[in-house]
Amino acid sequence: MERLSRYGRRMRITLIKTMTVACFVCIIAIPFLSKKLLKTEANYYSITINGIKVGAANTEQEVIVALASARQELSAQYEEIVYMDPDIEIAKENKAVAQRMSVDELSGAIYSYMFDNVMDVDFHMNYTVRLGDFVVTLESKDAVVSLFEKLIAKYDPNNAFTVSLDTVDAATGTYGISVNEKATETTAAEIVSSAISGTAISQDGETVANGDGLTGIGFDVDVVVVEVPTDNATVTSVNDAYESITKEHEEKTVYTVEAGDTLSVIAQNNGLTMSQLLELNSNLTEDSVIAPGDSIVVTVPKSEISVLTTYQMTYEEDYEAEPDYEDDNTNYRGTNTVISEGTVGHRSVIAEVTYTNGNETGRTYVKETIIKESVPKTIAVGTLTPPTYLRPISGGTLSSEFGYRWGSFHKGVDWYVTQGTTVTAAAAGTVTRAGWYGDYGYCVDITHSNGTMTRYGHLSSVKVSVGQSVSQGQAIAASGNTGYSTGPHLHFEIWVGGTVVNPLNYVNKN
Repeated sequence: MERLSRYGRRMRITLIKTMTVACFVCIIAIPFLSKKLLKTEANYYSITINGIKVGAANTEQEVIVALASARQELSAQYEEIVYMDPDIEIAKENKAVAQRMSVDELSGAIYSYMFDNVMDVDFHMNYTVRLGDFVVTLESKDAVVSLFEKLIAKYDPNNAFTVSLDTVDAATGTYGISVNEKATETTAAEIVSSAISGTAISQDGETVANGDGLTGIGFDVDVVVVEVPTDNATVTSVNDAYESITKEHEEKTVYTVEAGDTLSVIAQNNGLTMSQLLELNSNLTEDSVIAPGDSIVVTVPKSEISVLTTYQMTYEEDYEAEPDYEDDNTNYRGTNTVISEGTVGHRSVIAEVTYTNGNETGRTYVKETIIKESVPKTIAVGTLTPPTYLRPISGGTLSSEFGYRWGSFHKGVDWYVTQGTTVTAAAAGTVTRAGWYGDYGYCVDITHSNGTMTRYGHLSSVKVSVGQSVSQGQAIAASGNTGYSTGPHLHFEIWVGGTVVNPLNYVNKN
């Protein structure tokens, strides 16, 4: 009985100690646990636009996604590009009460706010027109359209075409200009009437016969229109822009000399004085001799933009059929002989004619109806390879060509060279003349192995003798001014089959 009492006392003491330690732990831990368990603050992210808090989400990424979605939805509501400069702030919050939204809810809240505070581009943008390197800025789209309507007005007297500003890239505010024919409706009565009169209008209103007139309008440069902020632009009126664009300035171009041209005629035809033409062509003087095919630099009036128009025309005309060509194995290449002349025919044509600023630049036949057939001319074309000839002098300027001049036939070509210039054999052969020969003065003839002959006239001295064999390029004489000559030069002829031919078909003229 005593042992049990002693054991019970030990158990009571142990229990008391355990309870004391537990109470001590509770006294220390409970304040910390209660603070942690009772805390209601939470971390989240809010978005503020122009000082107005619009909403919040759990993470910063969710706010960014919601903002981007709202912007995209807003842009889709506008045909034009939308410019905004809002003050946007995304901030981390840590408050006891947190009303957070889903991404969709927040996107809707941002969209609603921005929709009420958006600025449409039409009220705050100007428009820059680019024509190559030339630019001009107008105040509105309507002003741009008015400018191009003014440009085409005199080429569209019936006001049958309309100008439109077409969106190229809405994101960058880039536009293009197009000119299209105004739509017209064709009534049943008009179709019957046109069928009776022969005009033949199709069901869709397209004229398929006798539909002559203006069919298209365009421009010779790419037109680009770009939106620019009002603060960054210097605006020009439509009238001033028109004057700037259409004002002509001088632009260099190359003219190809044609038969009968002279320097004075070329200068006059291009509105230049002789001194202005020579200033543009430093290699020429007033005494320079020009030949067909030469290139001359001239200036022409050019504006920043040209209006291109296309017309359909129906008319009748005489015509010649393309010649028939036959090979001639008895003559050298470059020798053409007309075998039969052929006849002139007559036809009705529908043509597409193009103009630049009212000046014709091209003509294409769309349809032709032969009224009277043309019989083609027949031409024999030489096929033999001509012998190779070298130009008999080095340097010099072509001063007179082969053919009629001053009322007589010039049998060769002349090159102006200083007296004493070395003359060489154009091809290998045997000397058959070496000495004075009437109007030719001192002259050398060389007969070649194929039966052709070359002649060199107005020489100052002769370095070969009759019967001598010479090689191609060998020195045979010196140029001069003897015989019937108006100045120092070399006269050069080529004879083929006993007939003179144009030496420039066999050697270079320069």
